[in-house]
Amino acid sequence: MLRRLALPLIFVLFILVAAAGMFRLKFDTNILSMLPGDLPEVRGLESYHQAFAKNDELVILIQSKDDETDSLEDAAQSLGERLLADGNARRARWQPMWMQSPEGLSELIAYLWLNGDPESTQALAEKLSPENSRKTLDGAIARIATAMEGEGLAMRAHDPFGFLDHPAITALTSNSSQSGAAFESADGHSHLLFIDSPKPIAGYRDADAWLAKVRQSIAAWQKTDGQGIEVGLTGEPAFSSEIGHSMERDLSGSIGITLGLIALLFWWMQRRLILLAGLIGVQVLVFAVALGVAGWIYGSLGIMAFSSFGILIGLSVDYGLIICQEAKLSGSNANSLRDASAKPVMWCAATTIVVFLALNLAGLPGMGQLGTIVATGLFAAAAIMISGYLPFVVRFGVNRRQPRGTGKWIPKRMLSYGLAGGFAIAALGVLAIHGLPGTQFDSSVMRPSNSQAMTALDRVTAAFPRWSDESMGVIIEAKSGPEMLERVAEANRRFSSAEKSGLIRAAHFPIGWWPDEASQTKNRAILAELATHRDRLMHEAGEAGFTEEGTALGNSVLSEMATLTAHNGLVFPQQESAIEITRVAMARKADGSGALLGNIDLAPTAKPAGADFPKFRALTGSGIWLSDWRLFNPAISDLVGKDVMRVLIPMFLLLVGMMIFIFRRPGDILAALVAMSLSGLLMLAVMSFAGLTWNFVNLMATPLLLGTGIDYAIHVILTIRRTGCSFKELWNGTSKALMFCGVSTVIGFGSLCFSSIEALRSLGFVSVTGISITMIVAIFLLPGWCQASPDEN
Repeated sequence: MLRRLALPLIFVLFILVAAAGMFRLKFDTNILSMLPGDLPEVRGLESYHQAFAKNDELVILIQSKDDETDSLEDAAQSLGERLLADGNARRARWQPMWMQSPEGLSELIAYLWLNGDPESTQALAEKLSPENSRKTLDGAIARIATAMEGEGLAMRAHDPFGFLDHPAITALTSNSSQSGAAFESADGHSHLLFIDSPKPIAGYRDADAWLAKVRQSIAAWQKTDGQGIEVGLTGEPAFSSEIGHSMERDLSGSIGITLGLIALLFWWMQRRLILLAGLIGVQVLVFAVALGVAGWIYGSLGIMAFSSFGILIGLSVDYGLIICQEAKLSGSNANSLRDASAKPVMWCAATTIVVFLALNLAGLPGMGQLGTIVATGLFAAAAIMISGYLPFVVRFGVNRRQPRGTGKWIPKRMLSYGLAGGFAIAALGVLAIHGLPGTQFDSSVMRPSNSQAMTALDRVTAAFPRWSDESMGVIIEAKSGPEMLERVAEANRRFSSAEKSGLIRAAHFPIGWWPDEASQTKNRAILAELATHRDRLMHEAGEAGFTEEGTALGNSVLSEMATLTAHNGLVFPQQESAIEITRVAMARKADGSGALLGNIDLAPTAKPAGADFPKFRALTGSGIWLSDWRLFNPAISDLVGKDVMRVLIPMFLLLVGMMIFIFRRPGDILAALVAMSLSGLLMLAVMSFAGLTWNFVNLMATPLLLGTGIDYAIHVILTIRRTGCSFKELWNGTSKALMFCGVSTVIGFGSLCFSSIEALRSLGFVSVTGISITMIVAIFLLPGWCQASPDEN
């Protein structure tokens, strides 16, 4: 008794242990997580995302409907204060940080002069020496008289001593495409407001809930102080909310209709809902094992791994349906049913598992995760189907109406050859005219069709040129201070050379921001001496015509210089407001490691995603990375091209080896390979004719199509050999089962064709097209190729 129960108990224990891994599983919706981290373009975007991206910062564009631009800054301040009062913002910024945080700015300015080039610091001290200080102040008054209205005039009026002339401060207060430092457009018709979420945003649901509250506050504000003002929302939370909400709506909205249609189709073919219930139960166990093992191995799954669910359903359900359909012919004879279905299921699972495990050779980590999950699930599916579902079908699937088809719809040998040749010639003609499908590996394919966040971003780009694609981010990483200083010097060398070659127009780096012990040592005595002249300088500034308000910043900076120079060691700003300002371009950790953010202005003729891509890639490496989505398409296209050789060749050899072991007939092996090749050729032709391109999402359909192609070919060929090439038995058993499998998969993926997101629509179209073609070739063409000639008979 115990010996008989040992194997089932071990099997149940395995399922429980494997399923326990689901509690460790987390889902990562970041596109970058499914890409190789050692790719320079991925490294640059990841580094920017980790160090500088603000997932909780919302960008609000404020524009006047009636061209009354005088009050836009006041309107931005009013809205910001309203959001703060409503508790819907932790912080709101409607003007540059140096104006909103004067205390922190004073410490930062003092630090930058202490940390900067000793020659510049010495020149500042000489300009403010007793011999030259009055001349310097007179020059400051003259510059104020000629300064233009706006931010430049405000800075001059509050800077009698020239402290803001430090190169690093100029970069902070003038322009920065990465931080959005310019708040008002050049024509004065647009103004920006930045707000931070009151609490951390863990995902798109949190972002969606926060945006709903923000919109409520904006709607109430527009009825009072904001009358006649247009407001647009963009930024990371806005895109995250739109994309996540749209995907959830598209995927869940059609699930009821899809399951209902599949259930009706199953009832029409099998006439036993209890068999459907049993199949659903098996699927639950299969998913528990697959996701549990993924939890134990990976812990976190990327976006690409999500498609493993659909692939696993599409392939594992095939096994159950083959068993159900063959049971109609076998009746209640378990041995007969096992002979008809167990071997095809076992060999299909083994071959498909090998193919999907080969995906771990790919350069895309997400593809490896997908392969492992599907392979694990198919192993569990085959084992449970043969050991559990087959006896279940024998017991509950008897006494059903026998199929009556004759198989007349399956073309004979010569006709199937003719049809295959005609289809192949037509496909090659389409590809010769339209070419192979292109690629589009960027984040734009994930945006909804009618994206309010994208519309707002387009308006921001039109009003603020620094937000446009003319510039590109540069990330400099280091593990220590000395290493960072070396890499900043190296970045200057590389991009100066690129500027001379005409690849870029200019490069901007936060020079003097990172703590430099050598510079601080040289500047400490100079600034300590300068700080002792504070009273004299303040008196002279007053005599020159500066008000107390105009000298407040200079007075505060001199005071901070005295404080900072009192320390002998390496110093860094301590005030929270000062540290917050440095985060615009610097992310420094307590251990001295961190990153700096700069940007480069591209030359008008530069083509970073085209012919100049190798030149831009050559600028990266050794902790210096470019951060721009435009570099992604050529980078991923190149990686996918390499994967074709690195993955497909070993996969093809494994596939042929498995087919030799299964079929042991060259003709059957050739027929299966030709069926898969023809299906792929026809799908490429349809994609090319329809203008579809490969992207992050629809690329996931390729393993599904490969798996179904192998599955269908093995089932058809083994059935033909078992029945002596009886098209009648093939049609009534395997063909109808495969037709149900194909149609149910088409129904599931077909619902995505109506998605609001381009990537999901393309996934639906590619999957529907590929599955339909694969099913038609396997059911209607492959049998004729395997049919023996009269001479062979």
